[in-house]
Amino acid sequence: MEIDVRLPVIVRVDNVGAIFLSENITTSNNTKHVDICSKFVKKYCENGIVKILFVQSENNDLDIMTKNCPGPLHEKHLEKLVGTRKETAS
Repeated sequence: MEIDVRLPVIVRVDNVGAIFLSENITTSNNTKHVDICSKFVKKYCENGIVKILFVQSENNDLDIMTKNCPGPLHEKHLEKLVGTRKETAS
């Protein structure tokens, strides 16, 4: 089985700290536990395999999978992911 992958892989992130770690190699007591992972991600960003883009939370459709979104925002994201529900006549 072959999987066609288009590069760069776009990762949309609303966490500025995560973006910073992907661009800078810095280690502190607060980031030691992610040191190896951030170096791994940084290497792929530098090689053009992964591209990290900032997207605001209200425009990030996958937030409904990871966050408790308020009703209207949840509905907005849900419509984009699933589509609108058509009522059927009984």
